[in-house]
Amino acid sequence: MTTFSQGLWDSLMQGSPLIYPQILLIIIATLMLWPGDLFFAKGEKHKWAPVAFLTLALSGALIYLGKPGEGFSGMYRVDGLARGFQVIVILSALAAVALSQRTLNALREQTVEYYALILFATAGMLFLCGATDIVSVYFALELMALCFYILVGYFRTQNRGVEAGLKYYLLGAFSSAIFIYGVSLLFMATGGLVTNLAELGQKLPLVIQSNSLLVFGGVLFILVGMCFKVAAAPFHQWSPDVYDGAPTPITAFMATAPKAAALAAFLRIFGTAFHGLMDQWSLPLQFVAAASMILGNVAAIRQQSMKRMLAYSSIAHVGYMLMGVLAADTVLGTQAVWLYALVYLFMNTGAFAIVIHIQKGGQGERIDDFRGLGHKRPGLAFAMLVFMFSMAGIPPLAGFFTKFYLFNIAVQNGLTGLVVIAVLTSAVSAFYYLWVIRQMYFHEGGAEVEAPGTATTMIVTMACAVTLLATFFGLDLLKWAGSIGWL
Repeated sequence: MTTFSQGLWDSLMQGSPLIYPQILLIIIATLMLWPGDLFFAKGEKHKWAPVAFLTLALSGALIYLGKPGEGFSGMYRVDGLARGFQVIVILSALAAVALSQRTLNALREQTVEYYALILFATAGMLFLCGATDIVSVYFALELMALCFYILVGYFRTQNRGVEAGLKYYLLGAFSSAIFIYGVSLLFMATGGLVTNLAELGQKLPLVIQSNSLLVFGGVLFILVGMCFKVAAAPFHQWSPDVYDGAPTPITAFMATAPKAAALAAFLRIFGTAFHGLMDQWSLPLQFVAAASMILGNVAAIRQQSMKRMLAYSSIAHVGYMLMGVLAADTVLGTQAVWLYALVYLFMNTGAFAIVIHIQKGGQGERIDDFRGLGHKRPGLAFAMLVFMFSMAGIPPLAGFFTKFYLFNIAVQNGLTGLVVIAVLTSAVSAFYYLWVIRQMYFHEGGAEVEAPGTATTMIVTMACAVTLLATFFGLDLLKWAGSIGWL
């Protein structure tokens, strides 16, 4: 007779090949903290950056080489959806490590904990992409969030960063409590027996008649909790201040990787567990998507800080991607969200790489500081022009291609009203994106800008190339996106 401990051990051994990337990240991050921290003297902590970069690259290779499957008693699955969003997470983490060295060197803040936290956060996001049980979703969310709470307030001598970290922690804890309360309501509604997403999808339509209040309350609370995690309006209050106060490489990281991982969880929860309850959550989510697009774009117009402008812009982009979640009952909706998130990764990371290069002393940059960049650094200015035009959805750049594809799928799923709002707010977004371009090319002045370093040059060049050329390989991208879905 198999004992509980033996059964648990067998389950761990059978499922462990599915999480080799996460195991690698956690082991290396743990060793970096101790005894690895003893390997380099205080003035040589920057040498941990290549170690973190190599670890992330190896983790990405393991994701690519890994085989699909399900393990841990149905709590985790590797499939097209998981691997697609995990690629986005790894690429974003690699960029964050590469961009961090300039900022940390300028502030003399090179420490091993910084890179270890990035690895731990990445592991949490990789878990979140493949979580197929409400318990594993919550575990992954908290592992990811706890690391970001610290990273946001990492510069302890900067009051703005400490304030941002505290605000993020308080609102993050509040949103986690809302999420877990929703989970408890659904657990009660199903008789305290079901936490697996697929099983919830079968059970909830059967119990909604007898436990309608519990089911509706649980779905609503989980929706609110997930909207907090992706910074969708009106649950976005933490986002602008946190983005502005966090170290800029962490802001770039937060604007892409956690959103991609949370959207993967969004797609699984609402496309699997709540698929039969779409009438309960479709209308509230439509209001959230519309509010995100309107508030994000309108509020971004008034911003003078580049980081806050990009923060509000990211709220609007989340609103666009939520239309894909509303269409997630089709595989095309899932593919559209992934494709949009992938292209947004390159546009957003490239823009933040230029912001980091412009910075002096690690402080946030104003849009006015980009004055005359087109005359001083024409290469950087051209790249920023490409990113701004692409985010605004100007053809034939990649941003236009992904918006057109997403909007088309939304129309096919009867979301015409949302698409009209999306098109109108995209036109509004062109105002503040073009304002940055106007500062670069139609004004003179501003501080001198030194030549970009190797890491900045490579990231900006790659992001610019993808943004410029992705549209011409649109069919190939759609074919690649075809692998994103459930097995």
